[in-house]
Parts: sequence; structure tokens; C-alpha cells
Amino acid sequence: MNTREVSTQVHSLDETDRRLIHALQINPRARWAALAPIIGVDSVTLARRWERLTDDGLAWVAGHPGAEARGPSAILEVGAEPGATLQIASALAADPEAFTVDHTAGGRDLLVMVGAADLNDLSEYIMGRIRRLEGVRATRTHILSSPFTDAGQWRLRALSASEATAVERTVVSSMATRARVDEQLEHELLQILAHDGRATVAAIARSLGIGQRRIRETLTTLSARGRLVVRTEVARAHSGWPVHAWYFLRVPAAMAGRVGSAITRLSEVRLAVSTLGPYNLVLSVWMKTLADVQRLEVAIEESVHGVSIADRSVVLRSLKKEGMHVNAQGMATGVMVPLPTSLLHG
Repeated sequence: MNTREVSTQVHSLDETDRRLIHALQINPRARWAALAPIIGVDSVTLARRWERLTDDGLAWVAGHPGAEARGPSAILEVGAEPGATLQIASALAADPEAFTVDHTAGGRDLLVMVGAADLNDLSEYIMGRIRRLEGVRATRTHILSSPFTDAGQWRLRALSASEATAVERTVVSSMATRARVDEQLEHELLQILAHDGRATVAAIARSLGIGQRRIRETLTTLSARGRLVVRTEVARAHSGWPVHAWYFLRVPAAMAGRVGSAITRLSEVRLAVSTLGPYNLVLSVWMKTLADVQRLEVAIEESVHGVSIADRSVVLRSLKKEGMHVNAQGMATGVMVPLPTSLLHG
């Protein structure tokens, strides 16, 4: 996806758009010809629809470092001096370490997902870069521990169960992997896929001047080793779940695993992760209405014994989402800042 101005005349998602996005959430790099019989639209039309969706910033596909290629991550709460919130948020959005930036209402002005190569670099970023920013009043850090689910597993639910299964069958599993991956090549592939997660093997090979077989095998290896993940994103305002909230939970340590797993069954939950900090379970959820914020809170506390929701914040605006800058309507601007990675293969 190239840097661009998002269209001021945005078409709403129709049912075919939603079915296409759901399919790409399951298999972000699926061939149009493979998806056409499942979605019920010919491949040329699917390609044109996807071009429109990306041009409008309504949906996009991006490649990111996988769990094995990332260093430690944290949720950072930022309190701002009056009038300084937007300035701080804009500054942080330019940093690769701050890969998601939300302006929130509640006990914090900003909620930022941050990451670095190791704990030392993460500490330096939080204590150095962020606390030196003019207008920062206070910060609180929650180191991420064990994720139960992440936003890459959330689905639009526009396909039937049988159709979703059919899309899953389009995922090509290859046994051809490379014993060793060159770190420079891994870096270059992550950079390319960050900007266009659907870039073809042929296009990547031409860009890097490397054979297609090597590119294909390297991509397979990186995915198999958890060093590359490709995700399809959708603009929240057009997803059918326009309200975004964060919940901060306290759960008895012995119950954390069971509670975390149970909560992932709630359809609204996009992220559920255990944390090291004043709360030990944090949720990111998308909902249909503001009234659902309290309804879901009650449902969680009533259905999961022992959980206590200590705090919550509603997102007023997102400025950045997994590296992608988004506008005030939450649509992709085309400005992507690739996420930081730790190139230690081990």
C-alpha cells in the first residue's frame, strides 16, 4: 500500500466486502481464484473490490514480526498535561516502538502498545524517550506476559462456518523450509510485507533481485518458526463494532489461565493478555454500542467467577494500529511504520 490521502467519499462495506475481508482475515495471502467460488464473486471483481477497500483505507493487509521475532512488549498508560495529549500522541505515533496509539477516556489519556528488542531497550524507551516528551505528566507500564488471544484471531463473522472452513483449506502448507535464514533478507521481507502483506512472491523476488524459490521457502520458514505473521485489518468504524474499550482485570493467580481462556470465547474480545503490573489481565474489545461497555462488564463478572474489573477506558480515537497510521475515522492513511524486531535466531 502506498502513502496516500484517504478518500473523502468512502463507500460503506456491503455484504460482499465483508465476506471478502473475513476470508482474508483467515488467509491474508489467499489467491483471488481460490476465494472466488467461496465468496461467490469472480476473481477479477474480488481484486477490484480489494483495491477499492485499500484505496479507501477501509481494510489492509500487513506483515509483522511474529512472536518469535519480537522482543518484550508492554501496555503503557500515559497521563498528559492539559492540552498536550494530541502532541504527545502524534510524537509517539512516529516511533516504531509505539505500534498502537489510542486516545482514551478514563483513568489515562493515552494507551500505547510498545515493544523493543529486549527489556533494556524497552526500559530506555519508556524512561528516556517517553518521559522526556513535553507534557507527559505520568506513566504506568504493564509488561505483557502470556497472550490468550490477539486481534489477528478476531473475525468479522460474515462467512458461514462451512465457508470459513473452505477458506482455511486454501492455506498452502509447504514442507520446503530453509535451515538458515539470512538476517538481512528477513529484515527486507518484513519491510516489504509491512507495507503490502499481499505482495506476491514474484514481485518480492523482482524487488530484491533474488530467486522466487528462495523467497517462497524463506517466507514459509519464517511463518513456520513464528517469526512472521500476516494480518488483515479493518477500519473499526465500518466493521459493525465501532466502539473500542480496554478493560483492566484482577484475577486470582491460580485462576488466570482458566479465566483468560474463558474470556476469549466472548465474541467482542480482540485481545486478552496476562500482564505483570497492577492488573494481571487486560482486554481489548470491540462493541456495537456504548451501552455494551457496561453490559459486557457485567457479563464478564457474572459469568467468570473470581474476576474483578478494576478499571476500563473507552477509546476516543486511534492514531496508529499495529504500525499503520489511521485518520480520525480509523481508516488507514497508507503511512506504515514497521514494528521493531529482534533478529536473534537462536
